[in-house]
Amino acid sequence: MWRGKWVFIFMIGIFIAGCKESETLVPKSNKSIKVDWSVFGVDMTNRIILYNGDSKSISNSKLKIGDNEFEIQSSDNELTIGTVYDVIYGEKSFSLFYTELPIVSISTQNRKIVNDPKVNGEFYLLEKGKTFSFYHIGIELRGGVSQSYPKKSYSIELWKDKSGVDKEKVSLLEMRKDDDWILDGLWNEPLRIRDYTAHGLWLEMGRVQYKNINTKIGIDRKYCELFLNGKYKGVYYLGEKIDRKQLDLTKNIIQLEGELYKGYTWADGVTYDGVEAFSNNQLTWSGYEAKYPKDLGEVDWSNLHEFVNFIINSSQSDFDKEISSRIDIDNVIDYYIFLNLIYGGDNTGKNVYTARLNSSSLYFFVPWDMDGTFGNNWKGERINRTEGILSNGLYDKLLSFPEFRNQAKVRWNELRNAQLKTTYLVKLFKDNYDELVRNGVYDREALVAGITNNYSNTEIDFISSWIERRVLFLDSYFNGL
Repeated sequence: MWRGKWVFIFMIGIFIAGCKESETLVPKSNKSIKVDWSVFGVDMTNRIILYNGDSKSISNSKLKIGDNEFEIQSSDNELTIGTVYDVIYGEKSFSLFYTELPIVSISTQNRKIVNDPKVNGEFYLLEKGKTFSFYHIGIELRGGVSQSYPKKSYSIELWKDKSGVDKEKVSLLEMRKDDDWILDGLWNEPLRIRDYTAHGLWLEMGRVQYKNINTKIGIDRKYCELFLNGKYKGVYYLGEKIDRKQLDLTKNIIQLEGELYKGYTWADGVTYDGVEAFSNNQLTWSGYEAKYPKDLGEVDWSNLHEFVNFIINSSQSDFDKEISSRIDIDNVIDYYIFLNLIYGGDNTGKNVYTARLNSSSLYFFVPWDMDGTFGNNWKGERINRTEGILSNGLYDKLLSFPEFRNQAKVRWNELRNAQLKTTYLVKLFKDNYDELVRNGVYDREALVAGITNNYSNTEIDFISSWIERRVLFLDSYFNGL
């Protein structure tokens, strides 16, 4: 909730929806708006003002933001999406935008944000039609290679006060109640929709046998627009984290129960190509990073090591007899289909979570970081390839098992009549794209140096065509198993 004076909000403008890259962004008309607003969603350097409240906010000829008054003239009495609002302050011209997306504003008092440790800051969240929410936070950079991108991604932790001693669990944007959150910048994909859409699709199609009411084998995420220390940073998604709580894994009290590992780099273990020695004095092993438990003295690699060793070194007959007692076959089939549908070349070992509920349950997979998919690689470069199958040592061995091939074929055809209908897949992408176009995100990001990454309004047509061709290829592949 808002901790301080109540802030009453009235709304303002948006970019011309669907504006081409080559067009000059010229306001359709000036507007007259009066706003009682603290400094939120204002970039004085790039002269961008962003707002998302009541569209019926026009009156007289003044816009007030903090102690500043912006003089404007207009006879309009209601804001409309699809208009750029030109606002003059002194001799400076500002672009004023109306967005329906949530606005996040973070201040660290210009303290540098690093990979570790978290620095303290203030987090403001404004949802359309609601008052500000305010929280103290700790914030740090997240990701590996992505830390080198011009547009950074962040991990944030909600705190009860600026000391960070006590965490605060809150539901943000109707997602889970927790203190750990992600702000993903989506920089290396031109439309900002591949990773976002893939997460949603996995939530719809991925299965796990132990699933109950508290289990979610993926993340929810919501688009928002970020201001950091007074600078507009563009569209992000605010999202949940893959952790013990998200997957509903059993807590480790007396012995090792719930387990969670992330494939963080390429190595023989994560691709099931070889078995290396392990040390419980390290938080990583053969491409895996321990996520739960994650403290030295609690980490025990022996279970995962034995699992990987069985896959690699068991005979095919022993493998066929025992694999279903070690791994969740339904989940593994769904991941295999999903991996090949999205053509996630960076997700065959790296960017995969391996988990299990407790010491007597089955291992299962959860995908992560799916920006290099649907016709792009992890660098954001187009790879117009729709044929070929992705695999690893585990799937190579499973494909020699007739029962697995038959189950994969059946499951593919089940999904093709539901979540993997071509028209449905194309609609998922177009709906997310249309949301960003409607809110003027691409045009707005283009105003700020360092944000844009080769946006083209032809990209959505490429994705649609790519999906249609990829699904046709996979129809032939799975029905031929």
